[in-house]
Amino acid sequence: MQSLSLLLFLLVSTTAGYLLPNPPGKYNVTLTTGSLIDYSRDDPYAASPTPRALMLSVFQPTTCDSTVPVPIMPDEVAKYQGPFLQQTFNISLDLSPLFLEARLPVCPTRPNKPTCSFPSDANRILLFSPGYSIPRLYYNALASSIASQGFTVITIDHPFDANIILYPTTNHTIHTNTSIISSPTWDLHPRAADASFLLTQLANATAMAHLLPHRGPRPFPTDRVAMLGHSAGGAAAIVAASRDLRIRGAVNWDGTVFGSPAPGLGWEEPVAVMKKPVLFLSHQDFLDPSWEATWGRLRGPKAVVWVRNTTHYTFSDVPVLLEAAGQLGEGFGELLGTLEPARVVALLTAYTTEWMDGVFRGVVGGLFKGEEPERFPEAVTLVKGNF
Repeated sequence: MQSLSLLLFLLVSTTAGYLLPNPPGKYNVTLTTGSLIDYSRDDPYAASPTPRALMLSVFQPTTCDSTVPVPIMPDEVAKYQGPFLQQTFNISLDLSPLFLEARLPVCPTRPNKPTCSFPSDANRILLFSPGYSIPRLYYNALASSIASQGFTVITIDHPFDANIILYPTTNHTIHTNTSIISSPTWDLHPRAADASFLLTQLANATAMAHLLPHRGPRPFPTDRVAMLGHSAGGAAAIVAASRDLRIRGAVNWDGTVFGSPAPGLGWEEPVAVMKKPVLFLSHQDFLDPSWEATWGRLRGPKAVVWVRNTTHYTFSDVPVLLEAAGQLGEGFGELLGTLEPARVVALLTAYTTEWMDGVFRGVVGGLFKGEEPERFPEAVTLVKGNF
């Protein structure tokens, strides 16, 4: 505990900004943020009838001559994370500087003035749902890494689930009620419905001109869309894929597949029987009991991969942020695992993108067929089926 306190003291004392590593793939990445509002659906958690509004980050593969550093999150959101993490993990010092000072290298975009080109790969779309109670912005570096392999990655803030959501265009902020965090509903259906709404909007030229001004009024083809997420977001990815024919597969980073409340009927099985490919990635020494219940409903290719020297919280940007800030040390091992952050990014990116390549090609192979076993010795395939 003394070493952890010292590291936290050093972190809070840091005043200079720091730059995260460039994404490792063959492409650079653009980042655009914006919101889309579902006027057909009231938010189930709002105090009064309110259309469901999603805040999004869009990472697109591209090429450009140079990158620019951008904050990983707005100051108001970053400042909120310190007290939130203090309460959640019983940490005495404020971690807000970790988020306030972080900068992500991205290619610049300007409406009506192209500064970069987009490959055909950009039409492979991955929707990302974050862990429970934390914003989508905890996964910027990982999303950028995956996008650099030739995917458009869209991360989603789910209202009244993320601890804080800032809507810059309206200067409106949603703070999640603390009772939701201490007594969560674990209903995955609103997240799945968010994904389906977003998928519909991707095919809407007007909506895309609003969300991506540099793209203009051009819809995305939606024949190559899949979903992934961390924790509750990973579970939601499976639920969404089982209920929306347009979502062709899913990757679950360490998420329990909770049931969802059905009025008058108690709890129902949230995952419908499906033949789509589903990958589960688990932290060390853990196999979620809910996965066994879900396993029998999955009739397509499926696998469970266990990652050594990790914890549930390894599957986020936090280890990368701490290393880039020069503050990662042994004191964080119990909370974040001991696997080197660069290896975490490389492993999660490789297993996710190879699985999604298989989803879109119709054949899962590579790492999942035992090829290159020396590439990631930290990963162990526990069980697989229907290959």
